[in-house]
Amino acid sequence: MYKSIINLTLFALLLMFSVGVGQEIKNDSPKNPADTIAEKAAEANYDSHIIAYYLHGNRRCATCLKLEAYSAEALQTGFEKELADSSLIWKTVNYDENENEHFIADYQLYTKTLILSRVENGKETAWINLDKIWNLVGDKDDYIAYVQSETRKFMSGPASDE
Repeated sequence: MYKSIINLTLFALLLMFSVGVGQEIKNDSPKNPADTIAEKAAEANYDSHIIAYYLHGNRRCATCLKLEAYSAEALQTGFEKELADSSLIWKTVNYDENENEHFIADYQLYTKTLILSRVENGKETAWINLDKIWNLVGDKDDYIAYVQSETRKFMSGPASDE
């Protein structure tokens, strides 16, 4: 009898955990003031800059969170000056929110991804999808090297993936 109760309890806990994993993971931590200042400065100044968007939906698994973390780390460690002077802007965007649904059509999205967007005089002039991040998520060093290499290439010239 005790074995049945233990098994039933374990099953209930497993079920509760499974339901919780499928729920949206929200980041309620306050935004870094430096990020806000850099974004506002870049948006107010219509000179050329690059926006790196990590685009995700409501459902976020451990791999999706790793994609975001590795992308942020790649940019923070490889483009400190560019992030500081707002020539490169990092944004995490939930495309399941009403105001962000346009990103799905704009970038032909079918899953979470990292997009680099060139903005000149307030308008997007080019973009590229760094879709190989999914193949590299198992190797952090290769992932970071890929993101940094592609970002350097994109920042130095026009993209061909529009």
